[in-house]
Amino acid sequence: MLEEIIIEFHKEKLPELFRRELIIPVDTDKVITIIGLRRVGKTHYLFQTIRDFIDKGLEKKGIFYINFEDERLSNISVNDLSGIVELYYKLNPDAKMLYLFFDEIQVVDKWELFIRRLTEKKNVRIFLTGSSSKLLSREIATSLRGRTISFYLFPLSFTEFLRIKDFKLEYPLIESERGRLQGYLEDFIEYGGFPELLEHDRMIRNRILKEYLDLIIYRDLIERYSIEKIPALKFLIQSLIRNFARELSVLKLYNYLKSANISLGKSKAYEYFSYLEDINFIFVIKKYGKGFREVEGSIPKVYLTDLGFVTLYGMEDKGRRIENLVAIELFRKKHYTNPLLEIYFWKDYSGLEVDFAIKEGLKIKQLIQVCYDIDDITTRERELKALVKASKQMECDNLLVITWDYEDKEQFRGKKIEFIPLWRWLLTPDVV
Repeated sequence: MLEEIIIEFHKEKLPELFRRELIIPVDTDKVITIIGLRRVGKTHYLFQTIRDFIDKGLEKKGIFYINFEDERLSNISVNDLSGIVELYYKLNPDAKMLYLFFDEIQVVDKWELFIRRLTEKKNVRIFLTGSSSKLLSREIATSLRGRTISFYLFPLSFTEFLRIKDFKLEYPLIESERGRLQGYLEDFIEYGGFPELLEHDRMIRNRILKEYLDLIIYRDLIERYSIEKIPALKFLIQSLIRNFARELSVLKLYNYLKSANISLGKSKAYEYFSYLEDINFIFVIKKYGKGFREVEGSIPKVYLTDLGFVTLYGMEDKGRRIENLVAIELFRKKHYTNPLLEIYFWKDYSGLEVDFAIKEGLKIKQLIQVCYDIDDITTRERELKALVKASKQMECDNLLVITWDYEDKEQFRGKKIEFIPLWRWLLTPDVV
């Protein structure tokens, strides 16, 4: 059956692919693992990597791709996996290197023994996805004990979104191009970056998002963690979605549950919250502080990995959507290009707040304020006052305000502040 599946892959055409921004090393003895939220395109990323090898001259028969969730492999055991190597040399008797791509190998009990044995050879390149609800990315790393490098794949960026829409950004933009660009940005903010959604209209998109959320709840959470308090879990997810891009403690979530007469202990509330972090449904940003205790003891701001889920609950808050989108992009830059970046928010005792403080090494590299309605005088004064105060406290003069459509450079209380529209910031390659 393994041979049939492999031959089938060799005979079939690869699906239509678009290039993602994530770049991984392909010439390393380490196992490359692609992780991320369900349905962000990890399997297609493997196909993209396969296509790159073929374009460089590698014959397709020299590449093995196996999805272990194929029902034909439902009874496969770890002892059967050695047959993969035998088949490889049967089909490629003169091969000097093995190229193996495995989706959901985690469904095979003790799979890591097979992969670890393969990594002891120097003539193998192995690529895995960490998408299974049966094994998280951190457990993959633990199982392979330093033999793997993990890369996080996010939903589509706005640049990738435009590429799929075949929108070519050529300056200066004319009226029709500016109109299309704004329309695409509105769409992107409303429905997020799951690749499949781009193929469908609004009604179908909502159904797909609901299906994704159900899969996350039932397969990635309830089945994996044997969760019994299903109503409590659903209410917790709903509370997180409704309070995205806000400071939110687990204690506050526990109180939400209590006020709704939903029974869940504090320790379970903490567990459920950590599960949602583990499966990459949410990520948190902590408040900047001078010491470790001050940072770790702060109440974090919670962001969603994709904004489409907000739309399921009929929420229209464009200001928070933009802030969440900026947070996603900052984390994308951290994971794709600069792992040394640290992302915080800043807040003082009086309640003044700066949305993002970007740190690299010992220095704050940039302070970013996100402000949708910059024309409102009261809002402008408050946002800029916070930015200037944080600038003085953290000795950072790189001050940026991301707006919906305002662009300029201004002086405010002795500090130079740059204003940039969201679309331009999202499409600037080096945003940090």
